[in-house]
Amino acid sequence: MKKQKICIVGDGLTGLTTALIFSTLNIDVHLVGPKIRKKISDSRTTAVSANNYDFLIKFIGEKNSKYFWPSKRIDLYYELDSDYRQFMNFEKKGENLMYIFKNEILKKIIKNKLTREKKIKIYTDEIKNIDENKAQIILNKKKIVYDLILVCTGQKSKLVKNLVGTRFINKDINEIAFTSIFSHKLNLPNSRQYFLKEGPLAILPIGKNQCSFVWSMNKNHNFKNINIEIMKKIKIILKSKKNIKIKNLDFFPISFKFNINCIKNNFLVLGEGSYNVHPVAGQGFNLILRDIKGLKEEIEKNLINGIQLKDSLVLTKYLEKRKPENLFFGLGINFINSFFKYNKSIEPIKNIILRDINKFKILKDISLNFSNRGLF
Repeated sequence: MKKQKICIVGDGLTGLTTALIFSTLNIDVHLVGPKIRKKISDSRTTAVSANNYDFLIKFIGEKNSKYFWPSKRIDLYYELDSDYRQFMNFEKKGENLMYIFKNEILKKIIKNKLTREKKIKIYTDEIKNIDENKAQIILNKKKIVYDLILVCTGQKSKLVKNLVGTRFINKDINEIAFTSIFSHKLNLPNSRQYFLKEGPLAILPIGKNQCSFVWSMNKNHNFKNINIEIMKKIKIILKSKKNIKIKNLDFFPISFKFNINCIKNNFLVLGEGSYNVHPVAGQGFNLILRDIKGLKEEIEKNLINGIQLKDSLVLTKYLEKRKPENLFFGLGINFINSFFKYNKSIEPIKNIILRDINKFKILKDISLNFSNRGLF
């Protein structure tokens, strides 16, 4: 049988990771990214579960584990009467619960590995058109036919809209998230999640004296002196009298969107083009890694059994396996965010619920297991 060929469109974190992991399969992989990309400093960080870390590190190499900061404990706090009360914590016999990394560093690691991988061919070119029936991509000076095409270009991509349309399960969360890295001289080895009146604030250690944060706020919030406000808030909740230096502040809109249809013919929309979830639980890239792993497993079944990927059921089977979990997590995370939104009339009821919730070990164990491995 002629060696099969897969195209991955998009050189963001999802596209790069997919290309690297699929390079271990007995197929040719082409990665198509934009010809010109502005050099922008990326201050974003991402957390992955222990299970997903083990999966990812197999492909990027153990020597790069130094770029991942482990967290053995997660503490949850709730703002009450200008105080920050811890209502729950997660830990598991000293095991690492999750690992935090800088997006920019992981992308650089993967790009370096891809340039040395013989099975990978990288095209830095603009896609002029696509032929859905032939599974063909038309570049400036080339037309290439593939067995499968994976579109990893995000929600705003015209390619996604043209392929699968804009039928979404969605909710206007009306929030914006601010994120950056700050340096400190405090003892902050583990992760923290604060549910504040303004919105959820996550603090994630990425080194001995560095943390990243993600603070989600209502779009109607006054952002005039947002840098100063963030710095003051972090100092207050961490009870620090020392200065905290915040690097370049980045922001992005938050939405809950779930694409009803992610496949068309031999095309699959993978990553943020298929769904967006709230960052409050840190599950976005975890879900994407499970998607990549699930798709890899389905492709491997076809290859082992000598079944052609093109016009097969590989994408349908993948979607049947992954769609329920992604929808469940998306709705669940959206519910958590809605529950913790400040509402003066229901605060007394919320306080009663949270007062003894840390005593329910079974609930905590189930939550840990779902966050680490997913549902299936």
